[in-house]
Amino acid sequence: EVREHYQFWFYLYPTGEPFWFSAARLRRDLATAREALDPERRHPALDQMVLVGHSMGGLISRLQTLDSNDDFWRLVSDQPFSSLKADPEAAGRLQEVLFFRPNPSVQRVITIGTPHRGSRFSNDTTQWLMTRLISLPDKLVGGQERLIRENRQVFKDTRLLEIRTSIDSLSPSSPVFDAMIAGRRAPWVRYHNVVGLVPKQGLFGRIAAGTDGVVSRESAQMDDVVSELIVEADHSTVHTHPRTVLEVRRILMEHVGSLRRFPASDVQQHASRTAEPQVQR
Repeated sequence: EVREHYQFWFYLYPTGEPFWFSAARLRRDLATAREALDPERRHPALDQMVLVGHSMGGLISRLQTLDSNDDFWRLVSDQPFSSLKADPEAAGRLQEVLFFRPNPSVQRVITIGTPHRGSRFSNDTTQWLMTRLISLPDKLVGGQERLIRENRQVFKDTRLLEIRTSIDSLSPSSPVFDAMIAGRRAPWVRYHNVVGLVPKQGLFGRIAAGTDGVVSRESAQMDDVVSELIVEADHSTVHTHPRTVLEVRRILMEHVGSLRRFPASDVQQHASRTAEPQVQR
């Protein structure tokens, strides 16, 4: 029944780079795909996207629905963006990462095992290891270093610009998480969440209590969701757990049902009137 109403797209992204880089790339790729497939906006189904993201993919998905205003830019500077000294390519690359609008085609987001407040798995040891295993392109790193060097009077805090790996970007101390949680969300988007918890059995269950082994319960849970399911599973299996699969199916069919009840032109208005969050265990 789900296949009768949905066409599934799968997005692959470099899992070694900071997640906000991948979010900017997805934002650009979705816009490119829409322009190529439906430049005249004749297919309303393309305006009923449901994004499903596991782990870091959940952060990338949520960033498609936020309005940055200048909140993310203010993390690195208290001066106007126009004061930046950079060539057009470098300035454009930074601008697409720190300034963005919600994608009007995205109606729902399902996050699974997502570190909404970072992960303590990102620590000095794992960050050091990742810098040995993964490296950004020399051109990108060199461009960032030059940008920082030539704008010392513009940037008040360069830590965000110096983050080079996905593990670094998931540090709980990163200011990006506070900006995302407090950020302006598209009023028409409904959010759903699945949280994994390691069963309280055996040695691993005792060590990882209150987490999925990577993401803590406190980091995984969100207050702005219309539904939240807690599943006994670890981080690497929570997205394939039968209860998670059934929950995703339920949400997808719920979205189809909302389209049947409301004309397509009224869906965004209806979606903004969200129900009280439902927490299932």
